[in-house]
Amino acid sequence: MPYCLNPVCPKPPNPDGNNFCQGCGARLRLGDRYMAYQPLGQGQSSRTFVGIDSQQVLDPRCIIKQFPMGKDADAFRQETARLAELSAHPQLPGILAYFERDQRQFLVQDFVEGRSLRQQLQNEGTFGEAQIREVLRALLPVLQYLHEHSVLHRDVKPANLIRRGDRLILVDIGAAKFVTESTLGKTGTLMGSAEYAAPEQLMGKAVYASDLYSLGVSCLELMTGLSPFDLFDTAVGQWFWRSVSVEISDDLGRILDQLVAQRVSDRYDDAASVLRDLGASPTQIQMAASWKQPVWSAIWQDKGITTWDCVQEIAVEQAVNAIALHPSQPILVTAHNDGKLRLWNIDTGELQRSVETDDPITPCVAIDADSQTLISGGQDGALRLWDWETGRERQVLRGHRGKVTAIALHADSRCLISASHDKTLRLWHLDTGDTLDILRGHTHPIDSLACTDTTLISGDAGGFVKLWLLRTRELLRTLSGHTARVSAVALLNDPPVALSSGWDMRLQLRHPDTGGLQHNLTGHLLPISALAIAPTVPLLATGSHDTLIKLWNPQDGKLISILTGHSGAISALAFIPGGTALWSGGQDGTLRRWQAIPQET
Repeated sequence: MPYCLNPVCPKPPNPDGNNFCQGCGARLRLGDRYMAYQPLGQGQSSRTFVGIDSQQVLDPRCIIKQFPMGKDADAFRQETARLAELSAHPQLPGILAYFERDQRQFLVQDFVEGRSLRQQLQNEGTFGEAQIREVLRALLPVLQYLHEHSVLHRDVKPANLIRRGDRLILVDIGAAKFVTESTLGKTGTLMGSAEYAAPEQLMGKAVYASDLYSLGVSCLELMTGLSPFDLFDTAVGQWFWRSVSVEISDDLGRILDQLVAQRVSDRYDDAASVLRDLGASPTQIQMAASWKQPVWSAIWQDKGITTWDCVQEIAVEQAVNAIALHPSQPILVTAHNDGKLRLWNIDTGELQRSVETDDPITPCVAIDADSQTLISGGQDGALRLWDWETGRERQVLRGHRGKVTAIALHADSRCLISASHDKTLRLWHLDTGDTLDILRGHTHPIDSLACTDTTLISGDAGGFVKLWLLRTRELLRTLSGHTARVSAVALLNDPPVALSSGWDMRLQLRHPDTGGLQHNLTGHLLPISALAIAPTVPLLATGSHDTLIKLWNPQDGKLISILTGHSGAISALAFIPGGTALWSGGQDGTLRRWQAIPQET
């Protein structure tokens, strides 16, 4: 039965079919997808549950770990994102998603089907030398992989080593910690199980050798069947395991003694050194920790487009703040600092008409083709809806207390979404103008916004990106990583990618469910102010204050082309349907059309 994740709920078990807790009213699902079903345990700072993923049919089980949101919440987000990158390793459980709710943070991980080494010990008895060597050879490469990526696992023990098929999986990476040379060995949070933790780890000063110590202690337990507490004499500070162990060679005994030495200086420096003593070749050691996550699937196909030329220029004679392309008519709309909207015939380059607004500055514009409506956001915090054919004002939507900076449309639900410097997102019914909801969660002015059928993404002046579930209006998670204002965001569904760029001159491509970094693209010399995604070809475009437009391949992060011609900052980009042409608007008062030129064969 569903189990409430509220730690103070008076009655956490719930009947099947409930979406809200009958005991406290809390939402039972995370992200309208994951639901806890069975508590597994509680540590010093976390709780663990077996959960169900409602979008999986064959095996919907998952693991949900809950942590309190402390002062270092952003550090936890960044560690989660980096762990998500590493968790694609075949001997580590994948991180499926990350959530924030009610001052708590949640990690959703793969459920690893199999039997732990602790269960194997209980069912089959103690391990022999060949089995211990197999465990070491299987786990040391994983630890080497983690350590080479600056990660301490901090909870290596038989219960966290699970056999799945022919692989040994190291689970519970929720306790893992990224470290740097400056933080390694410094006092921090005590994590892990005391029976297996190295002396320095019990003092909150874990180092890479601490994981090797825990692996060695786990081997001692597997060979003797006794608790590590019963194998160590605290009076003399020594291990006494040989008299109760299975018979092993002197060679393996020396390896184990060095693994579990009390002083860090007496232990192995790294996992590779242990593998060498076990007889692994240099090639085997190098291959063991060189595993890399595969690139995206073949959904991104090379279309053979390599060069782009400017084929059309329109003199607007006003700085362009934003552009919008009509999906079925050859019309492009521009927004300006004089408060006007201008409609351009892109076949002829002629101004078709202007729309006068009551606002001196118009930062953003959008088109709803279904209702033949033009939408503008204003410096005064209002949204204005205009009849497409006549240019007459239909309605003014008021509610924001700061400049409207971005607009998105969700056509299926007839929902208009607006972002503002008042730190809120507002959802409006496009036909009636009624306020549907106000989304609060940003602590800085919001500068960018985009949406898909299910998800909303927003970026703010503090460098944070937030993702929201549109159906329930729930804040799913915060992605951090930018060091300055996030001025442009976008979402891809397949493959799932969250894109963000801004004043730190970086374009980041991250997994939207975990924040795992897929590409961190740099090259612009000034802040990135515009971002566009080609609809059908593997192509991203960024525009910058450095007057350049850069085209990128999202599969490998390589720069495809640099488009030059604007003499001012690029403020807006839009691909035409098909993705073979790109429109750009700049502060130099021009519009430019860039055309893809197929490569000659």
